[in-house]
Amino acid sequence: MTNIFENCSYHSIYEPFLLNCTNTTEQCYLIRYVDTIQELNFWLNTVIPIILLSIALILNIYFLFILVPEYIEMSDVVRKQYVFVLSRGVSMLTATSAELVIRCVPVPSIDYTFFFLFFIIDDVGFYTLLRSYVGSAVLLYLATVRPIVYSLRISVRAVYLFAAGNIVASVLLSVTTAIFQAAVQAEGPFSCDVEHCQPIINVIVYSIIAISFIIPIFTLSFVLITLHFHKNRMGVIGSDTSAFTSARTRLAWTLFTFTLISLSEAIPDFYMVGMKIDSLMGTCMNFYRADHLVIPVIMNSFQILAWSIALIVDPLCGLLFDLRMRKRLLGHVSYVKLIMTKAFCGTNEEKAGGAS
Repeated sequence: MTNIFENCSYHSIYEPFLLNCTNTTEQCYLIRYVDTIQELNFWLNTVIPIILLSIALILNIYFLFILVPEYIEMSDVVRKQYVFVLSRGVSMLTATSAELVIRCVPVPSIDYTFFFLFFIIDDVGFYTLLRSYVGSAVLLYLATVRPIVYSLRISVRAVYLFAAGNIVASVLLSVTTAIFQAAVQAEGPFSCDVEHCQPIINVIVYSIIAISFIIPIFTLSFVLITLHFHKNRMGVIGSDTSAFTSARTRLAWTLFTFTLISLSEAIPDFYMVGMKIDSLMGTCMNFYRADHLVIPVIMNSFQILAWSIALIVDPLCGLLFDLRMRKRLLGHVSYVKLIMTKAFCGTNEEKAGGAS
């Protein structure tokens, strides 16, 4: 077989995978972009996300470590507000774990089943999280603006049923979308070619994601604005002031973070809707257009980077702005300081005793 790169001044380790791509005379020019794309993909889709996701995993585990004991000890009245907070924590942990596994654990064979299961796990966490945002905001609205309805009509059982329905709906939606998402990545029950099928799947997935984001954004915005005017109209006095302010602050941070995530999801997806890109860089179709794929690779990386940051920010906001969580956090910080102080002082005393 003729080596189409033998006369090139620049050589790449990916040349052996592209020797069959003979329908171009610019192979020496394009091979440089192949290296650039692979390097960008390595850093933006692997190294940086793994670092951020590892931090997110630790934070979400710690968040649930604090929340679960608190949740068990809560009364039914208080527990209603924390059902979706717990659901969010579990969803965050699931999404973080799924993203880390796909990047860190070597898989013997990457086939349709693997992608199907991965997309289900990832999407379940994603859709459950979005619906949990809506549930938390609605309960906060009812508890503040419609306290009588919240106390008399909304029981813990009703919230549990709503949360269970959220999970069931998320699973059904995830299975549906995972079937098509996996078909783009590997051969499965039906063939999804790059030329005709992938653009259609991109449009469908983009539409579902757009709707999934728009509903929580409108809900969070409505609740935040309503709480602002409600406070100005009714006033909040006594011990409720700090709780009310913390709830509004966390909701504002959630909306801000969520909006950034939405833009980070929507812009790359909108950009990629019309793209026909094979999942493997080593294919001739991608090689012939390597000089035009740098921006799509960067765009595609925005999603995981944005979600990695969100998976850090959400539990961090919960730990800092929720009064119960912050109290436990400060207790742990004080305990660690005490241990470190004793260890440090003990070491100094031993040194002083040895010197005397």
